[in-house]
Amino acid sequence: MAESDNWVSAGTLAAGFDLDLLVLALNRNDIVYRLVEQGEGHELWLDKGQRQTDVQQLITQIQKMAVIEKALDTDMPKGAGSLSFYFIRVPVTLVTLLLGVCGFLLVSYQQNSVHLLTFVDFTLSGDGGIHFVPVEETFSSGEYWRFVTPAFLHFGIFHVVFNSLWLWEFGRRVELISGRSAYLVLMLALASGSNAGQYLWDGPVLFGGLSGVVYGLVGYVWIRNRVAPNPLLNVQPGIIYMLIGWLLICLFGIVDVFISGGVANGAHVSGLLIGMLAGALAGRQKPVQE
Repeated sequence: MAESDNWVSAGTLAAGFDLDLLVLALNRNDIVYRLVEQGEGHELWLDKGQRQTDVQQLITQIQKMAVIEKALDTDMPKGAGSLSFYFIRVPVTLVTLLLGVCGFLLVSYQQNSVHLLTFVDFTLSGDGGIHFVPVEETFSSGEYWRFVTPAFLHFGIFHVVFNSLWLWEFGRRVELISGRSAYLVLMLALASGSNAGQYLWDGPVLFGGLSGVVYGLVGYVWIRNRVAPNPLLNVQPGIIYMLIGWLLICLFGIVDVFISGGVANGAHVSGLLIGMLAGALAGRQKPVQE
């Protein structure tokens, strides 16, 4: 990227530089920036109206921290320290993961409470059948949390592990580049949109899980990085195509033969489309600031 009337180079960052921490600091200090891959490192560009001296100080501080951490052999905190480390950097992603695990435990050990968090309330009949309360009745009573809470319900260990791994892979990238406030809004939109989409797709059935949110993040990263490339959003294309391929396999009903209860295709498709739209809009704007 050549210097223009609006952008000026703030220097080249060597390979191994802590980009996550830099992006977090730039967002929190309302600095408008761009990162461009340059060989094995990255070049940082700033809007000419930004505080270039402050940015250089941030870069220097991060470099000093890296030297100290390397000397102390503490590049990554261990044990309980790692939890506080991630709470500082990606709190929304981490809390979402923890809520997903809590939802799995609720389904596994407190099944009588599950109906409180499903999209549509239900009761169990004497023969074990499920009777769903009309959706109009559910939401007319003000139970709007149900738009979001089904995303945390997980039906099996594979279900929660699969979703958690992909949420961590995509979610922390989006949170770092977007800022926690914008990311929280995005997550609520993806959860409520994918849950509503699943209801419209299959009607009143029991469903749950973070996979709709995951596909929303996949769509967001995929499209935003095409519109406005950023090193933090560089995910191997094969991963994106694999997940899209898995979605198509599920749509054709192949997986339903092997998985009891089927797959929430409506949530996957709705989440993906919402994420793609959000990624396109975000990519055309300046970085969202905290």
